[in-house]
Amino acid sequence: MTLPQEQTIETTAGPFNTLIWKEESTTGGGASAPVLAVHGVSSTNRLWTWLHEAAPWATLIAPDLPGRGATPARDTRPSSVRAHADGLAALLDALELDTVDVLGMSLGGFIAVELAARHPGRVRSLTLVDGGLPVPATVPADQLAPALRAQYGDATSWPDAAAYARHYTGAAAPLVDAGDPRFVAMLAHDLRDGAAGGPVRRDLDTVVDDAVSVLASSRPAAALAEVTVPIRLLHAQWAAGEGSAPMYPADHVADLARRTSHLVHTELVDRVDHAAIIMTDHGAGHCAAVLRKAVRR
Repeated sequence: MTLPQEQTIETTAGPFNTLIWKEESTTGGGASAPVLAVHGVSSTNRLWTWLHEAAPWATLIAPDLPGRGATPARDTRPSSVRAHADGLAALLDALELDTVDVLGMSLGGFIAVELAARHPGRVRSLTLVDGGLPVPATVPADQLAPALRAQYGDATSWPDAAAYARHYTGAAAPLVDAGDPRFVAMLAHDLRDGAAGGPVRRDLDTVVDDAVSVLASSRPAAALAEVTVPIRLLHAQWAAGEGSAPMYPADHVADLARRTSHLVHTELVDRVDHAAIIMTDHGAGHCAAVLRKAVRR
């Protein structure tokens, strides 16, 4: 497995801590065209480790979104998917990339759709992983925001990353192996002292603003209607654990597919939930296969 290059990239929107995975193809054709990989609401760029192993041919450009990992929160409030989309366009400018394929998971999917809507010339295709398309129902912001603050506002100082990983699987990712070294390393990037633990360094206001801008808004449907590039969706069988109601019920996905001409592929990934669709080899393998279709010219 190729180790990623990690660097801070300065942009007009502020700095982005960014991982770049690039591996030459064994067939002599070189690595893929760049794929901008956008993580979820409470995650970081380490989310894509499993996908890199499943798709070593892919050139992945994976920033920490502002307020997560090693990218500082922005001063402009409120944060939103629209602000993140504009920030990622600035990142592409700084990298001198005119157009990219875009891969987004959860919140990252909504940001990817917004990027394609607001900056259509910059995006060749969208691959969405359990996110990005409108959900069946919105939630009033005044109800949603307090629940999100309670969910993400834990100030615990963890003794080490392994302890945080055990907590995380119990709270949000029951189908992910808490002992998987990739998972522990991903969560270490969340913590102030890395593998040695400490509190989570996520910016709570940013996380809450971002989720509200999606789940309490009609904007995802409007953004989707503005997209003109091919869209591929993978969606999980469950939301959080076996038997739980999914984020995207099958009938809702079928209805979106009927009404969205650019939604060229939808795929239900069985035996995974929202976290396991990308943080397991089974889920990442499905994502890699669909991404290959997206980047193939």
